Amino acid sequence: MATGGATESGFRARTAALTLLFVATSMDREGLLGMLEASLSGVPAPLPDEEEDEEELEQPDEDDLEREEVLAEHDPDIHTPLQLTGKGEEMLFVSGTIERWLARCPQGPLELGLEGARALAPMVLSWSATLTHALASGPLTVTELEQALASVLDPEALERQLESMVNSGQAEALYGSGRAPSYALTDWGREAISPIVAAVRYEQRYPEEDVLDPDVFDVEAAFQMALPLIGVPAGVRGTVRAGVRIPGEEELVAGSTVDVADGRVTSSSPLLDRVPETWATGTPLDWCETVIDPAAAGLDLGGDVELAAGLIEALHTRLFGDSSTEIHRLRLP
Repeated sequence: MATGGATESGFRARTAALTLLFVATSMDREGLLGMLEASLSGVPAPLPDEEEDEEELEQPDEDDLEREEVLAEHDPDIHTPLQLTGKGEEMLFVSGTIERWLARCPQGPLELGLEGARALAPMVLSWSATLTHALASGPLTVTELEQALASVLDPEALERQLESMVNSGQAEALYGSGRAPSYALTDWGREAISPIVAAVRYEQRYPEEDVLDPDVFDVEAAFQMALPLIGVPAGVRGTVRAGVRIPGEEELVAGSTVDVADGRVTSSSPLLDRVPETWATGTPLDWCETVIDPAAAGLDLGGDVELAAGLIEALHTRLFGDSSTEIHRLRLP
């Protein structure tokens, strides 16, 4: 492994994946990066906290120390106030969103620790492999998933990850008459976009060489995961282009064209109108900051600004609005 960077093969983690595992487990970044890479090649990935490191312990780096302090926040035996840096507070916000997501598990609330890591791992590995991305737009059969992900996952790895998603309650099999089942994300699987957004914000504020910037597929999947969850005021209707400027890609904007009516999102499409009547546009960091806290106002709004702002507020309310005070107090300027 190259310390602090990609693996020897040049592999780097898909946005949010490494941060989510790093914050929620005791494994080091290099080990987690290798686990993410191995999971794409069909090698069964060990669950976080399941490995025992028999090598001589190394001096923890700054990130490890920050992570230890963040995890200590969840230890009831810790009474000494911790002095976290800005980076540590951002990491604590990620931890809080993971904890909130785990508490909403349909099979019963989960806590940070080994049981939480066992639930988090399928979600993160599926996001890393873009299995989540493929399911975000709607149900697909195994055959359709194999075709969509042929360049990323072999059939054995795909079935293993899909089974893990179903067993954890993040995906479900839908059975029709006379055909193979289709698989779809559950609401809880879609709600995983909250910790993903928090992790992307952390990585955009504190970039690392072993993590990729968000790409077109990440952006499209994020909207397709979140939009079916939200509700809007009954009288609001119209079309908004939610656009994200892709890092390193000049003039390339990805996102979703969103139709709103009758108190809900009636349709959404990754195809973007080049000259929209109403729009909300910004960088990945702008979008993460604004959805987490609309008062941050980092997006460029145009056209029917009230409609665009209403869509953003609806995303915030559904994904972060009912968070605990402990999470809200960590919003950073």
